[in-house]
Amino acid sequence: MNLKTLFFSITLSLLLFGCKAQEVEISIKSSDLRKAISGENVSVEFEAELNLMGENNSETKAQLKEIEKIIEKYISVDEYDVTASDFGLDIKIEGELPLVYLSNEKMIETVNSPWAMIISDNRSRGSLSRFSYKLTLSSASQFDAFSGELNNINILLSPDRRQPMKLKLKRTGQDQLKIFTGGVEVDGETRVLYETDVEKRISLTMKGGVYDRTPQVIYFLLK
Repeated sequence: MNLKTLFFSITLSLLLFGCKAQEVEISIKSSDLRKAISGENVSVEFEAELNLMGENNSETKAQLKEIEKIIEKYISVDEYDVTASDFGLDIKIEGELPLVYLSNEKMIETVNSPWAMIISDNRSRGSLSRFSYKLTLSSASQFDAFSGELNNINILLSPDRRQPMKLKLKRTGQDQLKIFTGGVEVDGETRVLYETDVEKRISLTMKGGVYDRTPQVIYFLLK
């Protein structure tokens, strides 16, 4: 089963039965950050997977068809595959999601998708004031409408605003990129606090625990 179009919106994992994705992998380059901050329209790649427990019967297939239509309306994906497994259905989605710079919080209402990667100004004081911006995976203006249409298919089809994230950051060109975050796994090691200069690339896994209730936040300085 294939879906062709854009966003993240993230996997059926984001969509089905209130389940979360096993992991949403998002790839961002420092040049993407720079373009978004300058006001350009930027989309970044994501991959997400979900295992859905259930029978691969005619009723399930019919609901998946209806869900496809809603995804096409709100989301843009490059590949959407559903395969049967011994434990239900394995769902994989690859696509893009918006990377948007918001100069104020109210601008989130202008983001025309259920989810987005949001850059905002860092107004923190103290040691965090060294970092100019914050990067967050956030639900956006179309989330409620998106969720509502899914609920019309099945009351149990409730996407979760918070999703487990693996963020892959890559420094490009002559950019200098410094980051600070917490509650993160880096190279298999859990860090309560983590600060580093991104030399080439780095992977940050942020999921479970507090991230079931609050969005992931990465402070960064880009020169």
